[in-house]
Parts: sequence; C-alpha cells; structure tokens
Amino acid sequence: MAFVHDISERKRVEEKIKTLLDEKQLMLREVHHRIKNNMNTVAGIMMLQADTLNDSSAAEALLDARNRVVSMMVLYDKLYRSDDFAEISFLEYAAPLVDEIIRNFPNNAMVKIEKHIEDFMIDAKKSSTLGIIINEILTNIMKYAFAGRDSGHIIVSAGAAGKKATISIHDNGIGIAESFDNLSNGGFGLQLVDMLTRQLRGLIRIERDNGTRFILEFEM
Repeated sequence: MAFVHDISERKRVEEKIKTLLDEKQLMLREVHHRIKNNMNTVAGIMMLQADTLNDSSAAEALLDARNRVVSMMVLYDKLYRSDDFAEISFLEYAAPLVDEIIRNFPNNAMVKIEKHIEDFMIDAKKSSTLGIIINEILTNIMKYAFAGRDSGHIIVSAGAAGKKATISIHDNGIGIAESFDNLSNGGFGLQLVDMLTRQLRGLIRIERDNGTRFILEFEM
C-alpha cells in the first residue's frame, strides 16, 4: 500500500516566499548603499565648505560634524556588505571606524593606536549611537590629549559578557582636569556623549590613570 500526497502548491508558496525574501534583502542592501553614498557626498561638501571659512572655530565645528557623518557612513557600509541587517559584528564595525576617525586628524602619524576588540554581535540600531560616542571621545582625545607632545598612545578595548557590553578608550595624554567630573559640563561633543549614553540606558565613567580612560557600559 502507498499514500501519495500532492505538495505542489506548498512548494509554490515556499518558492514565492523565498523569492520575496531575496528581493527584500536586495532592496535593503541597495538602500544602505545609497545612504552611504549620499552621506559620502554630504561629508565631502562639509569639508569643502570648511576650507572656505575664515573663522577657525566655525570650520572646526563643520569638520566635527563631518566626522559624525563619517562614523554613520562606516556603519551603512558594513550593513550593505552584511547578510543580517538586524545585527552587526562589533569588531568588523568598530575596528575600521577607529582607523577612519584617527585618519581625519593632521597629527595622526604621531599617535599609536592599539585595539583589543572582541567579536560580538550588536543591534544595528545601537551601532549608530555607539559609533557617534566613539567618534566624540576619539575626537576629544586627538584635539586635546597630546597638546605639546610629539607622540601619543590610544588603546580601544571592547568586550561582552552575558547581556552587558563594555567599551574602554584610554589615552596616555596630559589628562583631563581634576575639576572635570561631569560630561554634561563639557563641550558639545562630550555633552553629546552624555546624552547618547542616557539614550542607551548605559553608564559612562572617567578614570585618571596615566592619562584619561572613558569606560562605557550598556545592556546589549
């Protein structure tokens, strides 16, 4: 005895669903690619505009804004190349981001960068916020930490345990002022770090140990 069951309709439905999913993946990849290209255009315009300004503080503010765009541009480049748009490898995102940020400063050749970044998955939505936080801290370091020095050292570390992740950025520069104890009292960049840390529902603290160390902890 034998039983025969026609599954042709089910196979047709499965094939249709697979085709729709493939089309969605392709569309999302194309969207991320276009966003990255548009951001690249905006970043280029900002740099050109900064070069035309006589006011150094205005030009500096414009270049800082450009660097924030670049940090988001790196994220969309990784999403474009990724098979999963919900999560992204923090190592693959953060490592090139650090290099890109440092490369934007004229004193980059005198700074040694050391990276100890574990490979863990992070929500793509949080990645953009983390990218801006990393950008602001590194920008602050490159501007002020090595003033009057001919060399510097920055260590960027990141790891995850359970549902908690920790990012540490340590420089061996002149050190942040002892009177400084609250990010909300700093410049715009550090105020932005404070605001975005709250958005992540995380905690950030500053340690003074042969320079300055920023330690961010947040729930993944």
